Amino acid sequence: MNLLMVLHSNPFFFESPSDRWSFTDREELTSELCAFMRQRGRRLLVHGLRRMGKTSLLLNAGRISKECLVFVDASAATSLNEVAQALLLAAPREEESLLPKLLRLARTHFASVSIDAGGIKLSGELRPEDGPKNLESVLTYLNARAGAEDKPWTICFDEFQDMRILGGGRIDWQLRSCIQHLRNVNFIFSGSDYRLVKWMTGPNAAFFRQLQMMEVGPIESALLIEWLAARAKTGGLARFPFGQGIVDMAGPRTGDIIRLAMVCFEIAAPEKTPEGQVVAKAFDMLTFTQMTHEFSARWHDCTLTQRALLRALAQGFAPTAAETVRKFGLRSSSTAQSAAKALAERQILVRDIKNEIKFDNPFFRHWCKTQGVQP
Repeated sequence: MNLLMVLHSNPFFFESPSDRWSFTDREELTSELCAFMRQRGRRLLVHGLRRMGKTSLLLNAGRISKECLVFVDASAATSLNEVAQALLLAAPREEESLLPKLLRLARTHFASVSIDAGGIKLSGELRPEDGPKNLESVLTYLNARAGAEDKPWTICFDEFQDMRILGGGRIDWQLRSCIQHLRNVNFIFSGSDYRLVKWMTGPNAAFFRQLQMMEVGPIESALLIEWLAARAKTGGLARFPFGQGIVDMAGPRTGDIIRLAMVCFEIAAPEKTPEGQVVAKAFDMLTFTQMTHEFSARWHDCTLTQRALLRALAQGFAPTAAETVRKFGLRSSSTAQSAAKALAERQILVRDIKNEIKFDNPFFRHWCKTQGVQP
């Protein structure tokens, strides 16, 4: 038996939202969310870059508050009808004593309902064109049910920007028309697309001046470094001096930091790699072994102009500078600008707080700099 397998158990994981044992910091935001969930009729937009920990924050706040959180990931759905069904499945199971009353209530909102082991659900054929109407019916029913049970409920649409893919650009207005009459439930819209704030709160947006705002930004580096060492210790590594290097190389996003820490732990546990080489080796392993197929597919989905721009940005060149255009054969600054816009639409590139274009993924940037095929 390998003694290392017994002594070491990797405590870092990124595949799912953090549980209560691996959730760190965010006390202030968690407290605000808990207070929000104990009220009724509130509206909140939670925004921030991808892999920053928004989903973990929301789910942990729901657990801590002990209030009803009906959580749906819009990115997992292929239609508004799926979103409607997912909302019913995510709602708490109906209490047996209230089931007859709630079934009568449901029948006032749905053309066709049924009861199975999971509770009340939509039944019959759900036509795509009826998606907005079915979603409205489910939201109205959940609001009525919250009122009947006299408990605070919060409905959360995670990755809300995907609702625009499912329901078109007017979905914001359709939801506003529906939920402005629903006073028994709170709504949280959460998303990572940098355009989401403008889409929902701009002067011409459906929810202009109607949403409380919450931005989920980076966790303080010193706290993260301390937490990484403490987590590694729970996995059997008493010494884990890689926190600063991990944060420096992975960047500010919690998900990227955890992913890099996971590989660092695997490399450090056998004690065969010099400490000074662990983080760089882990970064290369992630980029060129674990994620290389994903990155290669992403690269080949780009046009030649987009590939050239990615290579330029990865090497530190400004996207529309004359030197960039000349060195990487981009024809003109406007061509480079159009390529950057297209890559931002796909969230391969993002704009930071200074409105500068950057890679969304630090590992993909490393891949483009060293492995991407020169167009």
